[in-house]
Amino acid sequence: MLDALLRDIDAADINAFARTIITPNDYELTRSVIPERRLNGVKFKIRSSKRRVNAAKFRAYDSSTAVARRQAERVITEGLLPPVGQKLLVGELEQILLDTARGADTSDFVEALYDDVERHIESVHNRMELAAGGLLATGRFTLNGENGLTLEADFGVPAANMPTAPKPWSDPTSDPIADERRWIEYLRSIGAPTPARVITSYKAQATLAGNAAYRAAYYGGVNGSSVPTAVLSPNEVEVVRARYNLPPITPYDVQIPVDDVYQRALPENLWVLVPPDPQSWAETQYGVTAESLVLSRGTNPAIAREDAPGIVVTTGYEDDPVSVWSKGSAVAMPVLYVPDIHIAAKVL
Repeated sequence: MLDALLRDIDAADINAFARTIITPNDYELTRSVIPERRLNGVKFKIRSSKRRVNAAKFRAYDSSTAVARRQAERVITEGLLPPVGQKLLVGELEQILLDTARGADTSDFVEALYDDVERHIESVHNRMELAAGGLLATGRFTLNGENGLTLEADFGVPAANMPTAPKPWSDPTSDPIADERRWIEYLRSIGAPTPARVITSYKAQATLAGNAAYRAAYYGGVNGSSVPTAVLSPNEVEVVRARYNLPPITPYDVQIPVDDVYQRALPENLWVLVPPDPQSWAETQYGVTAESLVLSRGTNPAIAREDAPGIVVTTGYEDDPVSVWSKGSAVAMPVLYVPDIHIAAKVL
């Protein structure tokens, strides 16, 4: 009876449907900050290069050209991508089996299964968004006893790239303009590109509107007594930022349920200066699961070999206890290629 239920379920159709489910639009971290990439393997690989080319030297006519030195460093780091996923049992199975025994079709069962496919994909996207936020906040990908798994990948972000503002920006007398310009100047001093934008919470962004330094910059006041006390509008804040050539702000407040308790993907006090070319800096890498390898084998594979990387959904059943299940699986984690071209500052 159980195998008859699954007879109408085609693995190719399920996974074709699963691949149509995209990362939610508001998941800014895995969509554009640490963007997703699919790898044809089970290992993450980070290639980082450091190269310094000295200026050439003039020479006199009829003299030898100076012999230069190559100064280059290339580091390749790799490791296994950890598996992530979940399994769901089909609900109301007894009623479905009873209805099927009476001659009903399996449409209710198929519909329930496809609903669970959506849940599987969403659950993996949720976990990757949380992982990306943790990487930005700490410079590490860390699992502390999660489903029995403990591991840490430390990407070596320098302390200078994770500063704390001298005064919390919630203090009206703080100077966010000076703080941010100092951080950007540090990036320039080490040859990092100018940040393209800021990712931060609405709360952190809102502190700028009532900040004395921002109001003085907007109104051109020299001392506090000559500056209006009115809170700046969002457009007026942007005028100040443009005046000082500070990057635009993208507010981000995604919260994700973990064991039925909502958690912020990115800490509310974090101010992240993001480089202009995210894919050369960091990625959320998806590899090939054992399940997808099975589905891509044989003369009539359920998925093409080139489509094996990413999230895959499988189904099965057990006789004791009687149950039908579906499972969403991936091997994935966020990785950081270049650890020192961004800023993740605590500002609250």
